[in-house]
Amino acid sequence: MILKQHRIAAAVHLALLTLPAGALAQTAPAASAEAVSAKPGDKQADKQADKQAKKDAAISTVEVKGAASNYDPRRDDTASKTVLNAEEIRKYGDDNIYDVLKRAPGVTVTGKTLRMRGLGAGYTQILVNGDRPPPGFNMDTLTPDQIERIEIIRAASAEYSMQAIAGTINIVLKKVTAKAQRDLRLSAFRSQQSRNLNAGGTWADKKGKLSYFLNAFLYGGDNAFTSRNAESFALPSGEVVQARRSAYDGSGSYRGAVFFPRLSWKFDDGDELNVSGGIQSNRNTWGGASHTENLVGSFARPDYIENLQSSPGGMTTMQGEVGWIAKLAGGKLDLKVSADRNRNTNDSYSEMFTLGRAQRLLRDWDSIDRGHRYGLKAKYTRSLFDGHSLAAGLDTSVQENEQTRDRHDQLNQDTPTHIIETFTPRLTRLAGFAQDEWSIDKQLSVYLGARWEGVQTDSEAVGTAAAPIVTSSRSHVLSPVAQTLYKFPGGSGRQLRLAYTRTYKAPTIDQLTARRYETAVNTRFDPDSSGNPDLRPELANGLDITYEHFLKDGAMLSASVSRRAISDYIRTRLDIDANGRWVYRPINDGDALVRSLQLEAKTPGKLLSDALSAFDLRASFSRNWSRVSAVPGPDNRLDGQTSMSATAGIDYRKGDLTLGSSLSWQKGGWVRISEAQSQFQQTRRDLDAYLLYKFNPRYQLRVSANNILGMDNPSDRIYQDASGTTRETGFSPGSVRVGANLEMKF
Repeated sequence: MILKQHRIAAAVHLALLTLPAGALAQTAPAASAEAVSAKPGDKQADKQADKQAKKDAAISTVEVKGAASNYDPRRDDTASKTVLNAEEIRKYGDDNIYDVLKRAPGVTVTGKTLRMRGLGAGYTQILVNGDRPPPGFNMDTLTPDQIERIEIIRAASAEYSMQAIAGTINIVLKKVTAKAQRDLRLSAFRSQQSRNLNAGGTWADKKGKLSYFLNAFLYGGDNAFTSRNAESFALPSGEVVQARRSAYDGSGSYRGAVFFPRLSWKFDDGDELNVSGGIQSNRNTWGGASHTENLVGSFARPDYIENLQSSPGGMTTMQGEVGWIAKLAGGKLDLKVSADRNRNTNDSYSEMFTLGRAQRLLRDWDSIDRGHRYGLKAKYTRSLFDGHSLAAGLDTSVQENEQTRDRHDQLNQDTPTHIIETFTPRLTRLAGFAQDEWSIDKQLSVYLGARWEGVQTDSEAVGTAAAPIVTSSRSHVLSPVAQTLYKFPGGSGRQLRLAYTRTYKAPTIDQLTARRYETAVNTRFDPDSSGNPDLRPELANGLDITYEHFLKDGAMLSASVSRRAISDYIRTRLDIDANGRWVYRPINDGDALVRSLQLEAKTPGKLLSDALSAFDLRASFSRNWSRVSAVPGPDNRLDGQTSMSATAGIDYRKGDLTLGSSLSWQKGGWVRISEAQSQFQQTRRDLDAYLLYKFNPRYQLRVSANNILGMDNPSDRIYQDASGTTRETGFSPGSVRVGANLEMKF
């Protein structure tokens, strides 16, 4: 970004210096002659002078605009990235960020997990406006209408956090605007399992030095969920000695609102004050019932076969930021102060019964999670020497949470037990970075940077244990990064990128705390969980090589290979404790190696044939490999890595009609989690389509369809040891989801 501003500024400066001078050299004699011969009130001379002045102004304006518009971040930035603009984001009329990104090259979506290089679970860093989302932030409430662009960054940057082993997805929200914008969007979606209604609008304008941008969004709907599961245990001989099946049916409703106001004031000296805020609030209810039927053998007591449950809840998040941009010592200082607060509530009520309702367990757990975070970011940038753009900054934040769980449990008609659990974690972060982007010449640019990050985690848990559980952990990482971009001479459009990074993945608060969560029915597939205060961050040395070829009319070919060597790999180990209960615990255990190949191509159809002039084509392919040294093979992939994925899309435009389709494919297969555990990942084929019709410049209708193939959602898990094999399979149906979106501009 810094290099982009530097190049645009240089181009504009050069145009302003060169063009007026040339125009003056050509017009000075004529102007001088007119000045000598013209008399006051000479209308002909005045007309000629006005005509020449307008001509000069027009020439200057066109040249400056051309210099800025030629900038392409993917092609010109030293750091490798793919940028999805607002038009691409809203093309299919999606109402959530996950459907948008499943069609992005190099990104796969598994449930609510975004993955790069097939890795999620903290390996892919998710940022909003360059920062980690505040505590309690719900990505489901982030709608495409709020987004200006999405940056998919393959190699890490010192300016952002280096917790990006697989890469970074930076979601940039819309900000202040230079022109008036008033629009309203109404949408409805429906499938066999859900109905959703959304309404959103934007009101933005500029009045003198003040710019404002107001975005609001209302949503609501209801969902249903059905699943069927089967569990069995077989002896090494193959004899099945336990088997049962269960059915679950649930439904619920939700509603919410989002409001994001932003203001900007520009001062005469060029300084700028930016104030932004946001509030998100939603309420939801959910209820369901499950029933289990034992087919073979008996199961551990108490064997609860019927479960009735309900769980209403809600979330409110508020955030605010004040930013000051000022000229200082020949450079620019960008200072931001932010604060976030959130409150999450969940009331979980369940009744469990054994066969014939002989035994009853009532659980009524009310949870409240209150959190707040305060942050300070400062970045100073300036140009030094020839072609150097330097930047240095500081980033610090303090995050505190207070989690309270009010537990009421009653077995049969016994006296109810009452326990109040509290958990108060505190996370303190401090980071500093420095970077230099050096444009050596037209062909070669280099980026060098380093970032130091330190994290301290403190927590106290009070509840089931006899005494409070107090834990403390501290870690820090120094991460150098180097990237280079070489453009082949002669304007061929071919270029080569090389990047070296040292990134990391920090343990989460839950992984670091020693408190324990106990399940109602403890099994291999539903164990207790506990943390480990001695965990160390995973460190990764990475290498990326990318070849790109940019052709005319926006056509492009790209090939990228990468390698990540990870040390202190954190895996979750399943054990049996002294009381005979299954429990998950995280540990640092050995190394892991990740390799990836990514191909991408897009072209307007007219480059292939005149008959395809109304079409745009695009495709991508990713192949990922990984292995974990502590887990025996085969299929010992890291984090259930997606081994292979591909996308293909086509768009057609004719007059006021635009339509298109996209197919996203993910290869499934078995993944070995530990020596005894394996799980099967489904092969998915998601086919989406849209139609956009513009009635006039003010009104347009967008119709879309998702999951046209009606892909279902199966699951399969196995635990195998010397005693035998436990297997659990599941199935939940999927269906086509259709939607309509009416967009109005005023």
